[in-house]
Amino acid sequence: MGLITDLYQKNFLLRFDRDEAIPYYSADDFPGLVCERGSFRNTAGVTIRYFTYDYEGYDPDRLILFCPGIGPGHTAYLAEIETLCRAGRRVLTLDYTGCGESGGDRLPSANAPTRDAMELLDLLHPEEEIIPVGHSLGGYTALNLAHLLPTVTRAVILSGFVSISDEMMGFVKLRILADRVKHFEKKLDPQYGALDNRAYLKTTADRLLWIHSTDDPMVNYKYNAGQVRKIGNPNVRVITAEHKKHNPQYSAEALETMNAWIGEYERLLREKQLETPEARKAYFADKPVARMTAQDPAVYEEILRFLEA
Repeated sequence: MGLITDLYQKNFLLRFDRDEAIPYYSADDFPGLVCERGSFRNTAGVTIRYFTYDYEGYDPDRLILFCPGIGPGHTAYLAEIETLCRAGRRVLTLDYTGCGESGGDRLPSANAPTRDAMELLDLLHPEEEIIPVGHSLGGYTALNLAHLLPTVTRAVILSGFVSISDEMMGFVKLRILADRVKHFEKKLDPQYGALDNRAYLKTTADRLLWIHSTDDPMVNYKYNAGQVRKIGNPNVRVITAEHKKHNPQYSAEALETMNAWIGEYERLLREKQLETPEARKAYFADKPVARMTAQDPAVYEEILRFLEA
C-alpha cells in the first residue's frame, strides 16, 4: 500500500464517536427549535442517520444541506446549524458512515460523505432549492455536490479543500506523495474519488462562497482557497479570514476559549490526570459550551447575504 497511504488510512479512515465528557448542544438547548430524525440504509448496507432542524416560519423555498466536518457527527455543529435556523432557514444534515449516530466501523473514504449525501438527497427528493453548506471535509463534500448535481447552483464552503490531493499537500508538501493518496481514494471509491474539482472550479457558472483562514493548520490555505482565488472564476468568491485557524465561522473569543480548554483537557489526558469518565466530565462541568462555539456575526452576515441573493 505504501507508507503515505498506510499512514493516511490509520490516521484518517477511522470510527469517529463523541467523547461523552465534552459538552455538545442538543435541540433541547434552543427553545422552539424542532428536530426531526430519520434513517436509511445506504448502498453499502450501513444505517445512516439524518436530521432536519427548523424554527416556525422558516423559508419553505430553500433547504440548507449542512455537511459536517470529520468527527463525531453533526452535533458538533449544532451552533452553526442553529444560527442558520435562527435566520429563517430549514437545515437538513446527516452523520456520515462511521461517524456519530450512523453505523459503520470506520469512515471508508474521504468521498464516503459525498456518497451518503447524494443517496440521502436521492431518497428524500426535496422540492426546495438545495444549498450545501459545509466545513472542512464537509466543505469538500459541499463542493462535490455542487459539481455533481445540476440542481445545486450555489454552495458555501468553510475551510474546505479542492481535492484530497490538495488537502494532503498541506502535510506532505510534495505533489507526487499527495497524489498517491488521491490514487488510493480512487481505488476506495472509483466513482467519487475520480472527481476533478479543479476543472470544475475553472469553468463553473455555479455561485460558490469560500471562506478560509490563512493560518489554517488542517486545510492549507495556499493549496485550497489560495488556489481557487488564483483560478479567478468570477462566480467563485473567496473571503480570507485572519487568525481563525480551522474555524473562521467562530468568534475570536470562542476560538481562544476552545483552544485553551480543549488543549488543557488533552494535556491532562496525556498526563493521566483524568483517568475516569467522572473525572473527564468534571473537567467540563463549569465550562459552558456557548463559550466555545459562539459564531462570528460578520461571517454569517456574508453567508446569509449569499443565501438570500
